[in-house]
Amino acid sequence: MKDADKVSDVHDNPPWYARNPDGKIVLGAVPDRLLNHPELQRRGIVLRDSSKPGVVFRSFATDDGPPNRGFVVKVLDLNTQELEIYERLLDHVGSPQNHTIPSEIVRSGHPMLIMPMLSRIDMVMCQWSLSLSGLADIFYQLVEGVDYLHKHNIAHMDLCPGNVGGALAPQSDYHALLQLDRIYIYDFNTSRQFARGPGYQHAITLPETQVSPPNGLTHFDPYSWDVYCLGHLMNELMDVGAIRCDKHSSADILRRYMLKITRLHLGSCVGMRAG
Repeated sequence: MKDADKVSDVHDNPPWYARNPDGKIVLGAVPDRLLNHPELQRRGIVLRDSSKPGVVFRSFATDDGPPNRGFVVKVLDLNTQELEIYERLLDHVGSPQNHTIPSEIVRSGHPMLIMPMLSRIDMVMCQWSLSLSGLADIFYQLVEGVDYLHKHNIAHMDLCPGNVGGALAPQSDYHALLQLDRIYIYDFNTSRQFARGPGYQHAITLPETQVSPPNGLTHFDPYSWDVYCLGHLMNELMDVGAIRCDKHSSADILRRYMLKITRLHLGSCVGMRAG
């Protein structure tokens, strides 16, 4: 296969597609420019496939479920704020409240992000031995992570099960920086930084998101939009957790706890304002 574009510099934004000799794009394949990338070769990272064609690539995958070890390489789009946001968050990745994946930014050529491979949060919950207190801890970590972003005037803008994950035992053993039973937030492609914090930021036009806005509205306070998406995410995880815990009758207790910790950490955003 040959690359869609042989030029590689700091202005060469994704997607980076692999193509057949006839020029047709091969979705899911890895372009030569990444297979032969000197920084990936130096680290011994051999990319196998693409989870988001032309943008996100994986070094290891299995046929019978999510990968249990390996790396993810994301080609960063310089038309977004993702690089700047990761630079800020990774400078303080050791903070207990910071739920960013321990990652490395590669600046040789076009900027890329190398991160440990995680499993989606709903898949992780199916593997962990969950109790009601364990499920409550997951909710607390989610709120804590979003609160950390908001305290740094960062709105994620696309919180959903596909952008939140955790490490299973094999992953945490393979990647020393990962913590078992810890929730991580990632994919800041549509995220934004603002001069004003929660309670002071005016409404903006929403980007394309996984969660559909209520009543077809398109303008929101971005921090409040995060809280709205967080509520959707927690409700989805509530269904998974209730099955795992076999505690359907305790759902109301968990929902009250969820609302309490959300108000405690994100109180200025709970009253969502639309523009």
